[in-house]
Amino acid sequence: MSRLPKLVDFFNACLSERGASLALAAIQVATWYTPATLSRLIGSSKPQVRMSAAWGLGLIGQESHLESLGHLLRDEMRGVRSAADEARRGILFRTQSPWQRRTVEEIEDLLASSDLDKASCLADQLVEETELRSDAYFVRAWVRFCNIQWESAIEDCKKTLMIDPFCYRACAALGQCYWHQNRNAAARECFYESVRLYPDFEPAHVALRIMHGSSSLA
Repeated sequence: MSRLPKLVDFFNACLSERGASLALAAIQVATWYTPATLSRLIGSSKPQVRMSAAWGLGLIGQESHLESLGHLLRDEMRGVRSAADEARRGILFRTQSPWQRRTVEEIEDLLASSDLDKASCLADQLVEETELRSDAYFVRAWVRFCNIQWESAIEDCKKTLMIDPFCYRACAALGQCYWHQNRNAAARECFYESVRLYPDFEPAHVALRIMHGSSSLA
């Protein structure tokens, strides 16, 4: 039995069954494939295989696979791009510790209630306890953005991108910081880079349309 059709079967079955257990799907994928094999399969000439391999890495891959999945964010097929994006987010979430997940949720709640001081302290703790995790720096960048600390937010966006150059959200957030500083040329460059990294990220497209509209009215 060919392994390629089996992987595609797992993927299609998970899509067709609402409420299907991702834990069970992960066991099935891990029984047939290693992350190294899936990493090779994302280079397949067949879009359905690339899509299925990206989905599989989202279930059993590690942070080391974020880069290879990042290249798929620019794939010619939208379905492959979406699968790669979901896989990257899945890996980042799955590799967080329970404490990290609770802390991120608490920070989000604090931001929602406008308790920016507590959110800032907790974001600092998150970065200190999870050194070299791009998502920790990005959470703190957002907290600093909400605190109107543009330079500090810029620093954290850049640190996020140093760890994960494919984090298009951090690239767009960097553009937002520059925009608020009236550094429009730098902001525009960041939004274009965000779109280059992931063509389907609508907020970056919206920002560019607004900037172009503002320029034409000036």
